[in-house]
Amino acid sequence: MILHTLHLLGGSSRPGRLQRSIPGLSKKMMTQTLRELEEKGLVCREIHQIMPPNVEYSLTSLGKVFVEPIEQLYLWGIDHADALEALEANESRTAASIPSLEAAE
Repeated sequence: MILHTLHLLGGSSRPGRLQRSIPGLSKKMMTQTLRELEEKGLVCREIHQIMPPNVEYSLTSLGKVFVEPIEQLYLWGIDHADALEALEANESRTAASIPSLEAAE
């Protein structure tokens, strides 16, 4: 989600804007994920030495290549939303028809 959102935001973003762009994303999870992406070389962290200092995260060259198939998957999901919803409905019906293990005991 973070790579996809960075891509949608033009390849870079400050943390606050990034967090507001992903509903339900906690600051802790965002920070942890950004650190992992930075360690893997997919995201670059830049500190701007102004008052007050600010941080911006950007996709690296590798990150831009890596996000391409993710974007294709998002577009596929949008194009096939009806089929995905039907699949989810089928899974819900199947789960409801299987007796729980607790009931068997």
